[in-house]
Amino acid sequence: MALGLHTPRTRAITRLNAVSDVVETECGPVEFARRGNPPYVLIMHGTPQGHHASFIGEPFEEAGFGTITPSRPGYIRTPLTTGRTPAEQADAAAALLDALEIDQVAVYGISGGGPSSIEFAARHPERAQALILEVAISHAFQPDVSERVIKLSVHPLVLWIAKRTLQWLPRVGVGQFVKTESTLDDAERARVTNDILATPSKLALLRRLINSQPPPNLLLDGFDNDLRQFREIERLPLSEVRCPTLVVHGTHDRDVPFSHAEHSANEIPGAELFRVEKGWHLLALSDNADAYIQAEIDFLHRHLGP
Repeated sequence: MALGLHTPRTRAITRLNAVSDVVETECGPVEFARRGNPPYVLIMHGTPQGHHASFIGEPFEEAGFGTITPSRPGYIRTPLTTGRTPAEQADAAAALLDALEIDQVAVYGISGGGPSSIEFAARHPERAQALILEVAISHAFQPDVSERVIKLSVHPLVLWIAKRTLQWLPRVGVGQFVKTESTLDDAERARVTNDILATPSKLALLRRLINSQPPPNLLLDGFDNDLRQFREIERLPLSEVRCPTLVVHGTHDRDVPFSHAEHSANEIPGAELFRVEKGWHLLALSDNADAYIQAEIDFLHRHLGP
């Protein structure tokens, strides 16, 4: 047996690869996770994530929809050469559907998956039956902290500290997370922290989000590319989107400000805006989470199928 064959890193990679496949498409290799049966929701994950983030689609699966989550180019087993720009990533997603012989989907773009989702709906209107944009980037985006600080957030040591803090000092870990991802004031942050700690499903989701992160080196190409692409956005084809669109966003999102939702809702013809009062970047941990999730499911039932 080779030395180090079963290190934590190799075990993590084995677990990742066990729930995904890689197919060769016209645009290049695309890794994806498929869960459930049609009709499908195509999940364009955030930054920095990958197919492992498919668990965010579980409410859709419980409502009877299947999900397909490609690792966007640069993440895990999808090489960056498959598509650097949001338009190229949208074409790669369409090529994946070709390879899987799937004609139509609803597209769900969350956070950094927003630009490629918008491009998909505009460039492949015959395939996009509906579009959901959740806390999604919709115009040029420059984080309010340096890229060095952002990249430090996925450093193995920082991730280890975050996991251990959440395990040993949950109030400190949850409170810091809420502070980082929201613009809530001190009193509201304390209230939301108490709510998460008192709600087992919310605390489990936060732990799952942190503990499911792959080895950081599998995310860095995509992370670097995303930050570059977001910064260089001149115009996304929002006005060219013709499918029914639901925009969902929290009013107190520090990561992707609410102005992105207003921009999407104003520019996409007929778009609906679901405003989550006091919601922050992790909407599922915010106030009124059940209401916005139900709104998304109702929207899918109306436009995708039973």
